Amino acid sequence: MIVCSKCGYDNELGRIFCHSCGAKLDLTEIKAPSQGGKPLTKKAKGGAGKLFSRVISVAIIAFLVVLVFLALQVPSVRPISTSSDDLNLSDQKRAALDNVLALKKPATVSVTEGELNSFIQTLGFQGGTPGTLELVPTKLQVELGNGVVRLVLLGRLHIAGSIEKEMYLSYTGVPTIEGSEFVFKPTAGALGGLPISPWFLEKTGLYDHYFARLFARQDQEKRILNSLSSINVTPQSVDLIYQPH
Repeated sequence: MIVCSKCGYDNELGRIFCHSCGAKLDLTEIKAPSQGGKPLTKKAKGGAGKLFSRVISVAIIAFLVVLVFLALQVPSVRPISTSSDDLNLSDQKRAALDNVLALKKPATVSVTEGELNSFIQTLGFQGGTPGTLELVPTKLQVELGNGVVRLVLLGRLHIAGSIEKEMYLSYTGVPTIEGSEFVFKPTAGALGGLPISPWFLEKTGLYDHYFARLFARQDQEKRILNSLSSINVTPQSVDLIYQPH
């Protein structure tokens, strides 16, 4: 650096006139680092560090923007048709399960995807609390796969009672019986178009807690599920298997 003898401004090397006052610089005043001068590489290092820090900051902001963008997407939902026959059959099969459990007779009751969704449509969802951040469900759909069940939820996100945004949640897992209790082991999840790790779902229990609230009033159905011996899922149906102890 070259210090201006007139105004004292620190000028970078290579300048002839002061950047601050315009006076001509005395180039004989330049000292080598060994003679007490400032290291020539100090400014370069500082500049590189600042540039790296800015690049990292920009990358983090871009990453967060992408996450928010994906989370706010609403993917298309596979249409599942249901009929009055599906609803009647779901009621009959629920009554059959009650009878099997009461008589303690071994039996397998198969419930189709249409029958499951007919039953789901009869559930009443509770609204959110005004003035808070709350996701109010508008539709819940059950999709069957090879060994897994996928719950798809559409809802409206209310923010402070003034902002609304349609949201999408999906929760995929394996329904099973462990220790005389029904459990749902997560294998995948999504918030909008943003995939959620099964590890995160299992460790936080975030989706478990939310979806459990939707079925909080289904005490009889939970009792039936806890009484089963095993559950087998195919793309066509769910087999609810009961074997008395």
